[in-house]
Amino acid sequence: MSRIHATLRSPYFLGAAAIFFASCMNAMIKGLSVYETVMVITAWRYALGALLVSTLWLLFRPPLPGWGSVPFHLFRGFFQICAASLFFWSVTQIPLATAAALGLTGTLMIGPLAWLLMREPLKRDVIIGTVAGFAGAMFIVNNETLLFSGTTEGPVLGYLAPILASLCHSISVVLLRFRSQSEDPIVVAFFANTLPALYVIPVFFLVDSQPTTALFGGYVVSAFFGVSFWSLTTLAYARAPAAKLAPITYSQLIWAAAIGFFIFGEFPGASTWSGAAVIVAACLFVMRSGNKVA
Repeated sequence: MSRIHATLRSPYFLGAAAIFFASCMNAMIKGLSVYETVMVITAWRYALGALLVSTLWLLFRPPLPGWGSVPFHLFRGFFQICAASLFFWSVTQIPLATAAALGLTGTLMIGPLAWLLMREPLKRDVIIGTVAGFAGAMFIVNNETLLFSGTTEGPVLGYLAPILASLCHSISVVLLRFRSQSEDPIVVAFFANTLPALYVIPVFFLVDSQPTTALFGGYVVSAFFGVSFWSLTTLAYARAPAAKLAPITYSQLIWAAAIGFFIFGEFPGASTWSGAAVIVAACLFVMRSGNKVA
């Protein structure tokens, strides 16, 4: 029993579970988009998510930080809501597995972002890996949309959205990593699911949204998946370095492919898998280079 308990508390198990819930949430968003716009779905996901995580806070009552923490979390929440909105929209335009593959480019952005924002040194191997990874992403985009041929076809923006979403998500996760070391994970999860809701609440005043019982149930489930994802991610990052947990994110490709195939009948072509292989290899190369002692 103690071994099972230790496994459930392991940062690797928590990280893997978080990725599973994220994949389920993306699938729910894709399914709900048949009946409602992504803007409204996103608003319901975060509004209901705020209610769910508030219930968690009432159960555990962790000490909340001072008001000085609110601007930080509000700032981080802006990138979180941008990432979510862009990625949610992308899965309504392209296969889940393709969106997941393009979303992995976020790992490649950490090094350049650290160099740009914090003036950390940027190794040559990291530059090479980053360029190779983005080449894999552009290979997918070009093969699906003929972007560089001059005669584009298909939802070009739908294929570019996950890349931009991964940029916003990378900024959000880096900020989350800093805060998870000094604040209770439940507090971080509380802010991660409440403050972003402030950005989408105006949607309810701009759009007349009166969901059916079934549709509202779908919103509740998607909010549950979203809260579970952020809560487990926060717990995992509080217990292990981000570099060690990063490979777990690649499991999202497996979940996205399985869910996309069995639920939505999606089967991405060879170009998606070839590009995804290049992106994953580049991410592993960059992480290995980053772990080397200079």
